[in-house]
Parts: sequence; structure tokens; C-alpha cells
Amino acid sequence: MILLVFAALGLLIGLLTGGSLRGLSQYPLKGLLLPVGALLIKAGAAQFFTPQTGALAVCLVQYAMILLFVFLNLRRPVWPAFVGLGSLLNLLVIAFNGGCMPGAASLLEGAGERMTLLAEGRIYAYCLMDGATRLPFLGDVIRIGPVGVPLGFASAGDVALCVGVAILVYQMTKARANPKVKQTENTTRGNIE
Repeated sequence: MILLVFAALGLLIGLLTGGSLRGLSQYPLKGLLLPVGALLIKAGAAQFFTPQTGALAVCLVQYAMILLFVFLNLRRPVWPAFVGLGSLLNLLVIAFNGGCMPGAASLLEGAGERMTLLAEGRIYAYCLMDGATRLPFLGDVIRIGPVGVPLGFASAGDVALCVGVAILVYQMTKARANPKVKQTENTTRGNIE
């Protein structure tokens, strides 16, 4: 949800500064199915597995796919650094906590049912922070929205990921067709015909 808000923000800023929706399809992005697949794997695991079953394996596969996506796009400016950093930070805290992203209990004040579910370990790949939590400062310690009606929670890694996604979408709106590529394609077509 928060990623979508940042993607929309990047799109809005791009459009307001002269970008276009056409640029979205012209940006040379490689391996887009990797992060899509990573999200589907996590969603599928949450849907079909009992809480925390295989969470570490799911985490490792999910973040391997995202980091491969970043690696394939390293030549792009700026956004891969943010997405890569955010992914590594989240991977660290999740892996060190058995496949679960730890959430700070203090953030869940007034969160009602979500607090109960988290405290009982019934939300897939999430757990409540306690004395045994490793790297708690990298967990979900940032509240998004007001106390009592939080829109969500975020970690330092999530913030870096969100910034990276906003920059990516902004850059995509600024993409223009490469005239050399089009010229080469036209020349190749002319030679074939």
C-alpha cells in the first residue's frame, strides 16, 4: 500500500515536471516480472500457509528475486541504490528473526484486531517485537497515519524502498524513445523488405 502511494507520488511529480505516461513504456527496465513474482510468492504464502510456515524460505526467495531485479538494472541512475539498500535492510531483519518482520508493540496502540492478530502470531511473516528480537531498529518502527487509525507501519528498509520506487516511476515518466534504436529498427526492416 505504502509503495503504491510513493509510486503515485513519483508519477505525479514526473507528470507535473513535463514527463508523460508514454515514457512508462519506453523506460529500459529489465526483469520487471521478478518483483511482481516476489510479491505474488509472498501473497500466495500468506494465503495458503499457516502463519510462519516456511516464512524464512519465502523471505529468501522473495528478496533474491528483488535483488536480482536490482542487479539487472544497476546501470539505471539512483533508484537501484535505494531499492537495493531497502531490500537488504529488510532481508537482514527478517532473516535474523526467523522469516518474520518484527513490529513494535508501541505502534499498535489503538490498532485493535491487528494488534491481537500480531500478538498471537497470526499474521504471516510478521511478529511482535520482544526481548529476543534481533536488529529491532530495522523492524517496523515507523507509524504511517495517526494513533488509533494507523494506515500502516514501516521499517527503515521500507522507507528506502519507497523512495527508490518513487524515483523509478519519476524517471520512467521522463523516458523518451531512443532515436538511434528506432533508426536501427527502420534500417533493419528496410534491409529485410
